[in-house]
Amino acid sequence: DLSTLIGETSVTEKWLRGDMTNFQYLMELNTLAGRTYNDLMQYPVFPWIVADYTSEELDLTNPKTFRDLSKPMGAQTQKRLDEFIKRYREWDENSPDSAPYHYGTHYSSAMIVSSFLVRLEPFTQHFL
Repeated sequence: DLSTLIGETSVTEKWLRGDMTNFQYLMELNTLAGRTYNDLMQYPVFPWIVADYTSEELDLTNPKTFRDLSKPMGAQTQKRLDEFIKRYREWDENSPDSAPYHYGTHYSSAMIVSSFLVRLEPFTQHFL
């Protein structure tokens, strides 16, 4: 429905006004993108937003606590970016199987989702 994407009743407008939580907003975006719990290849995704994994307590007023959402995960640090660029540049051009790539896996796949779900109830008890 186009009215949910534009205008004063759009999900973004509701989120900006504080009429919905971050979780509700992200779930709406996932739904609009065609993501669903019924398909492991299209499972809902949520952005990694935290960048500080070493502090005992997160300072939510410090911008360095959060990931730069304008960059992909592979470019969050110069070291990571250099590694992905190196992989791409050193790709064997004579490889008949695939073209050069930056990322070797997709951020959402059936294997990744299953590995996550197997750690949650009721799946945990089912596999013990």
